[in-house]
Amino acid sequence: MGESVFEVVKQSVTAREAAELYGIAVGRGGMACCPFHDDRHPSMKVDTRFHCFGCGADGDVIDFTARLYDLSPKEAAEKLAQDFGLSYDSKAPIRRSYVRQKTEAQVRKEKREHGWRVLTDYYHLLRKWEADYFPKTPDEDPHPRFLEAIQKKDYMGYLLDAFLDSSTEEQDQWIAEHTAEISAIEGRVNIMADKPTNRERLQQITAGIEQGIKELFESEKYMRYLSVMSRFHRYSVNNTMLIYMQKPDATLVAGYNKWKNQFERHVKRGEHGITIIAPTPVKKKIDEQKLDPDTKAPILDAEGKAVMEEREVEIPMFRPVKVFDVSQTDGKPLPELASTLSGSVQNYEAFMEALRRSAPVPLSVEPMAANMDGYFSPDQQRIAIRAGMSEVQTVSAAVHEIAHSKLHNYAQVQEEAARAGDKEPPKKKDRNTEEVEAESISYAVCQYYGIQTGENSFGYIANWSQGKELPELRASLETINKAAGELIADIDRHYKVICKERGIDLTAQPEQAVPQSAAEETPTTPEPSTEYREALLVLDDTTYLHVQLCDTGWDYTLYDVATMKQLDGGQLDAPELPLSTAALKICEMHDMGGQSIQYAPLSMIETLQEAAVQQMQAAAKAAAPETTQLPDAPEQHLDEYPMPDPTLTQDDLEKCGYLDGDLLPLSKERAYELMERDLTVYIIQQGENPAMAFDTTDLDAHDGIFAVTREEWEESTAFDAQVKERMDHQQEREQAFLDHKGDCFAIYQVKHTDELRDIRYEGLEWIKSIGQTVQRDNYDLVYTAPLTPGDLKGSVLDNLEYRFNNEHPADYRHPSMSVSDIVAIKRDGKVSCHYCDSFGFAEVPGFLPDNPLKNAEMAVEDDYGMIDGIINNGPKEQTVAQLEQQARSGQPISLMDLAAAAHREDRDKKKSVVEQLKSQPKPEHKKTAPKKSAEREI
Repeated sequence: MGESVFEVVKQSVTAREAAELYGIAVGRGGMACCPFHDDRHPSMKVDTRFHCFGCGADGDVIDFTARLYDLSPKEAAEKLAQDFGLSYDSKAPIRRSYVRQKTEAQVRKEKREHGWRVLTDYYHLLRKWEADYFPKTPDEDPHPRFLEAIQKKDYMGYLLDAFLDSSTEEQDQWIAEHTAEISAIEGRVNIMADKPTNRERLQQITAGIEQGIKELFESEKYMRYLSVMSRFHRYSVNNTMLIYMQKPDATLVAGYNKWKNQFERHVKRGEHGITIIAPTPVKKKIDEQKLDPDTKAPILDAEGKAVMEEREVEIPMFRPVKVFDVSQTDGKPLPELASTLSGSVQNYEAFMEALRRSAPVPLSVEPMAANMDGYFSPDQQRIAIRAGMSEVQTVSAAVHEIAHSKLHNYAQVQEEAARAGDKEPPKKKDRNTEEVEAESISYAVCQYYGIQTGENSFGYIANWSQGKELPELRASLETINKAAGELIADIDRHYKVICKERGIDLTAQPEQAVPQSAAEETPTTPEPSTEYREALLVLDDTTYLHVQLCDTGWDYTLYDVATMKQLDGGQLDAPELPLSTAALKICEMHDMGGQSIQYAPLSMIETLQEAAVQQMQAAAKAAAPETTQLPDAPEQHLDEYPMPDPTLTQDDLEKCGYLDGDLLPLSKERAYELMERDLTVYIIQQGENPAMAFDTTDLDAHDGIFAVTREEWEESTAFDAQVKERMDHQQEREQAFLDHKGDCFAIYQVKHTDELRDIRYEGLEWIKSIGQTVQRDNYDLVYTAPLTPGDLKGSVLDNLEYRFNNEHPADYRHPSMSVSDIVAIKRDGKVSCHYCDSFGFAEVPGFLPDNPLKNAEMAVEDDYGMIDGIINNGPKEQTVAQLEQQARSGQPISLMDLAAAAHREDRDKKKSVVEQLKSQPKPEHKKTAPKKSAEREI
């Protein structure tokens, strides 16, 4: 090519393209705010050339760039050639960095706009908080965000009014004097605008737990979960799932301060905590009628009115907290507590005796057929284990049968139910469920003591989980968690006693010591075990009493047995008392327990707390019925034109008789907001021409809808902000493009970073010559839309290139299509990606997968046990569309119902988990027990 750089640039680039590339917004008619003077309203026309009707600036694209960046004409031409990927004189353009020089007036203007934006953002955030956190009852303690809104909203409104009424010079002076305050407000907005509340974070965490449970039941994943559970057997199913999902190799967790103060260790720099759910009860004082202790009737005063007394109650609440694993800390060494029970163990007899004492029925080792490892006999109420097996297999079989005797001893359960007067005793579980529960407990307990139980223990887990809903799967996990934890605690306690009786010095043989609960006990001064620190009692068959040890005494909460509703709560300031004495003291304080006091299973505590969470969520849903989806729900559609009021459409204007497309509808509230931002608002009345509203009194007098001109809306900062917000949803928008049912396209452009300037606006040959390749990670998704009938006439790529160089959509705020851009086309369900080269387009296979998010989701569901046909044989279930319609109408819906409906509609596409399990290689273990006998296999 013999053309000079000037000729190449003038033939290839227009002034409008350069202006858009360098960040100047150009309207549909080619009008833009002039960057060469303090231009508030568009006065510069840009096309092939540019001309400003305000300051008189004029010239071609080179003059425009030279003036914008304070360059010589040659430097400006070289910059344009570099930025637009143009070649001249058979040489690549000289690569330099140019910094746009801003005038003093432009700097002041940007500061004014920035200050105004910060103040308005904070003002609207305060208005939102005032509405969202308004107390529901007069007695409710106001939320801190509500208090902040009440205290500062009027002041921020005053500042905005004063700012608007000031001259430009006064605004500049005010900005200069309040720079620190504006920075502080901006920081507050950035931190709090999208910060979820504890309630929202709990909803997200709960949804993750539920999804994790549904994906859990696949052989390898399930065994890893049981390994985690064995290390944290005193934790709830929720927290065990959270630790498993975030750090499955965790062994000992504690909070930041506990590591520092109690263990003398510190968390390493840069470590990320493990989120779990911790109870944070709230104490509140209420007034209630004083009752006569004998008659329970209200006590009346001299005037016949009920005497009121103030009482403090404790409301069970929960919040997410961070804990850290020991591997994430440094500091004082912890003592070695864990042991390994291998094929031959020095203290094997003592351990077997601990198992015998932990079993609810007699356990013996005796000869039996070689195809059996052992059995539990409900009729004889005994456990028999086959003699002659290895010590590992003997322990594994013993734990398995002990689990059967604890969970599946139906004769004893029926007797206890009859004595208690229960009309319907617990139903017998099917054989598959019994075996899964027993083998899971055996695996978890053996993992706790370092025993490998064989690679084929859970080959039937995926098959068993078929057809089971989340409540069934969760119930089994809770049963396994509770039983394994109780059995480990019993074995630990008996083992220590037996070793003491037999003179076995565990401190002298640390490698043989039975492991303690690392997550719950202190290495130096072990805390009391759970049974001495916490209890759940039933008082007079009507009230639950939950007692637990705290730093200053005994916390307690009372629940109604029938409704599980919290009745009362408080603290007994006597930490020196044992649990039983403390419980009796609490009963005396509340005049309860006179007829009977019985122990209830500790697992019931979690049920009571979950009921409290459900009541809290139900109250939240009742207070905010408009919430129909999880927080931060990702976009699931192609880029759409940002309407000034998303609650209204053009149909609302047409119903008022206005059929032109130059106005966009507004609600009354949105009209107030846009008028505050100095946009012109019009009043829409049936059958009449739109009338301009001059102030808020005009808005007050009209109860219909309002409108703003399309052109003014598109030139507003609010429109620009909504368009820019798309860039924060790259993955969701790409998924929407790949999932779109019709024909559509997507445009990708190289990210604007210094590291990628060598490939921006370059042809494929140049990229290959410097050893680079076209990679998705180097690109931003800038626009997606359906293909129009006009796009489909002739060459789709040529039509799109023309449209995105000459007729940009109003909501496209990026440089015109140029060299190095990627155009992805989806037609008839097939996606192809094309590189915009120096001449024409070149297809780039592999730039995008078919659907990365969907494929990943399907793979996870396949791997983790989302079984074919789970809910196809039961009663008619609601569909996703029906549930969404129900949510839009303001009715609360269950997130679990929504997740189940989504799974039902996708199940036909899923690969069978059983097929995947068959195709997986069997893992290797250092210590492997023999294959389970027929009695223990399904």
